[in-house]
Amino acid sequence: MKTIYKTISLMIIFSVFGIMSCQNESSFADERAEMEERLEKAEANVDEAINDIDRRLENAGDETRDRLEEIREDLVDDKSALEEAADDVADATEEAWEDTKSAVSRTYDDVSEGLENFKKNIEDLFDNK
Repeated sequence: MKTIYKTISLMIIFSVFGIMSCQNESSFADERAEMEERLEKAEANVDEAINDIDRRLENAGDETRDRLEEIREDLVDDKSALEEAADDVADATEEAWEDTKSAVSRTYDDVSEGLENFKKNIEDLFDNK
């Protein structure tokens, strides 16, 4: 009788661990998909900002052109950082996910801050003319 109880207890324990493992995998997959989506949106925003700069460069004077080119270079760097972060997310393993997520979140935050600065710089550049 004790053997049956031990067997049932072990089955319950293994079932619980199996369910927890599946939940962790689901959580990892969900978080990774969410992060990929956030990065894609951020990259689209950076592309939009670069296109805006390119349009403004067509009619810019020398001083404005120099500043726009600097801003554009920063945006291109941001885009490269997002692409690298997306590669890191795609290559992430469940075991290394927390570290990857932390690093990618910092990159995302930095780029988001850069986009806010872009908007402010553009406003300052063209409102002062």
